Amino acid sequence: MKSTVIYIFCFSIFLISCNMINFGSGDLATDLELEDKEITNVQDIEATFTVRNKTRETKEYNFSSGCQVSFLITENGTKIIKAEEKLICTRALTSFKLEKDESKTFELPTYFDIDLNPGTYSIQAYLIGYEDEVFATKSFIVN
Repeated sequence: MKSTVIYIFCFSIFLISCNMINFGSGDLATDLELEDKEITNVQDIEATFTVRNKTRETKEYNFSSGCQVSFLITENGTKIIKAEEKLICTRALTSFKLEKDESKTFELPTYFDIDLNPGTYSIQAYLIGYEDEVFATKSFIVN
């Protein structure tokens, strides 16, 4: 019994790390697309983050500024950048609504000049203020 529980736990961790399952996105389907190109700096990353309402109800998301999406890049669990901490945002309350099956796509603000050493990185895109609920994660390699 104990070995079965350990197996299920390890398999779940594997699926999460491969982005095959995505806990946290709740009622939204999320997708993170990275442009297939060489990356050596955060500015080289071209990524879009899409959220789609999979419920029968309208979903509304409210934000305390003009910034609605951010990302976190880590290497081996070490934070390289959390864009939200460096974004310059308007001081305006913003929001958006998604009707049933409607989606919204964001281009990630990757204009930060940060060199990346060779290695395997993880990028997590999320809605600001909803990072534990609406996110998607991908891995990428810097050669």
